[in-house]
Amino acid sequence: MPHKPFTIKSLSFVSLYMRDIEAAVAFYTSVFGPHEYTEENEILYGWRMGSTWLTMFPSTAGTATDRNPCNTEFAIEVSSPAEVDVLYAALVSAGATIGMTPRDTTMYVPMRFCCVYDPFGVRIDVYCPLGTDL
Repeated sequence: MPHKPFTIKSLSFVSLYMRDIEAAVAFYTSVFGPHEYTEENEILYGWRMGSTWLTMFPSTAGTATDRNPCNTEFAIEVSSPAEVDVLYAALVSAGATIGMTPRDTTMYVPMRFCCVYDPFGVRIDVYCPLGTDL
């Protein structure tokens, strides 16, 4: 690997720019509860996700004002393998479509994993690392 003149500590702050911001906020609120952050003079909504934030903006605040995010994906790590199934069920119940049902697999590390697509086309991965045995 080439040497980098910097050290990356983490990747943070997933931001989605949505055409129908009200519908997007309603969907994510139905799964994760009320947003925990807004700014007084701006249309933005934030949900705390572990050590980072999931933020929603109207598409007009971005560079592609006439569409939803394209080929966008984010992953949520939960605290137990059973919670993968619980969050998967909550997302599908709220209107997400099935991408991959919960299963034990290996992607970088052994994990319980599933994915869905929200009503706006964003892929949401849900996972929990497993022990060394699958």
